[in-house]
Amino acid sequence: MIMEKSTKSKIALGLILGVAAGAAVYYFMTNENGKQQFSDILDAVKDFSDKAKETALDQSAKLVNQATEASSKIMSRASEISSQLADTARKQAERVS
Repeated sequence: MIMEKSTKSKIALGLILGVAAGAAVYYFMTNENGKQQFSDILDAVKDFSDKAKETALDQSAKLVNQATEASSKIMSRASEISSQLADTARKQAERVS
């Protein structure tokens, strides 16, 4: 019983939202002012999308640079440690001989 009311409420809400969306589209498409407003909205959405894409690309480039720098530092330090260990092992081997 409660489930039926919830389902009916959702259907009614969906119907109301659909009618409202249809009315908004009708308004925008039937008069010149509405067409201009719709065009302005589309332009604003495109501008926002372009800026978001540009920001994402910039941030990803920064992250790649940071990862590259960190990787280079780690590789350099690992090489230093490896050389030190090799020298220590060589010296120990000379002592044993």
